[in-house]
Amino acid sequence: MDTFSYRVILTIVQYKSFQKAAELHNVTPPAVSHLVKQLEQEFGFSLFVRSRHGVSLTTTGESVLGLIQGIVQKEDQLKQVIGSLNSLDKGHVRLGIFNSMCKYLPELIQSFNKKYPHITFEMFQGAYEDIIEWLKTGVADIGFLSKTVNPGFPFYEIFSDPLMCILRKGTKTPSETEIPLESLVNTPFVMQRESCDADARRIMEQLHLDVRTVCHVVDDKTTVEMVKAGFGFAIMPLLTMYGFEQEVKMLRIVPPEKRIIGVSVRDENDLSPAVRKAFDYIKAYDFSV
Repeated sequence: MDTFSYRVILTIVQYKSFQKAAELHNVTPPAVSHLVKQLEQEFGFSLFVRSRHGVSLTTTGESVLGLIQGIVQKEDQLKQVIGSLNSLDKGHVRLGIFNSMCKYLPELIQSFNKKYPHITFEMFQGAYEDIIEWLKTGVADIGFLSKTVNPGFPFYEIFSDPLMCILRKGTKTPSETEIPLESLVNTPFVMQRESCDADARRIMEQLHLDVRTVCHVVDDKTTVEMVKAGFGFAIMPLLTMYGFEQEVKMLRIVPPEKRIIGVSVRDENDLSPAVRKAFDYIKAYDFSV
């Protein structure tokens, strides 16, 4: 089975660009355009619409996307099963990760590759909602998520990450080590978008805290900068604060709160040998080191 054309289609969908697909598959842009035109003639309908915002699937294109993804995945699985039967631990694994997991990835992958040197990795970095979508559509084989946002995938806890309250340096507090969140009612609050800040939102709802959200931001660095400038306080997982500890006042929340980090796949019964090895390795890995 020759799935090259299908792989190019999936790359166009992912990056919304014919040019990027040409670069990643080592062909010319005209070759990509010709390939798409051939498939459209074969299928009998258009796959893409071009606009000033890039390239997007047509309605009919969206209808066949899942089948195209399935064909590519099955071919990958076939190759990996053949390699496994020939006693060759080969394959490719695509990981969906959020920003702060990058702290663990280099050592995790290096450790895994000492045991399986012929299994390669590809990383896709985004917010929780991106990772969930990548798992659903097959862009990622394995995703790292917070238990708070897991939509029902098989989920295995791998570590817990304490949630911290961060304030502007010099802010007066009764304690220099901990703070009850109830004491911050009516204090301006810096909130990340929902897909990034799910655990902070969960705490606010559980405690029925009435805070005034004054900033809606999209990443950890911006959150820290807004807190430093005095726009309000924020709730941040400890893992996201490495490198920022000296820039703000960071206090433990009482009673203690944490986010549960785990690893997920779309269907645990439909994993290629390489993905299965990586999934099992990640579940058993000691993230406390």
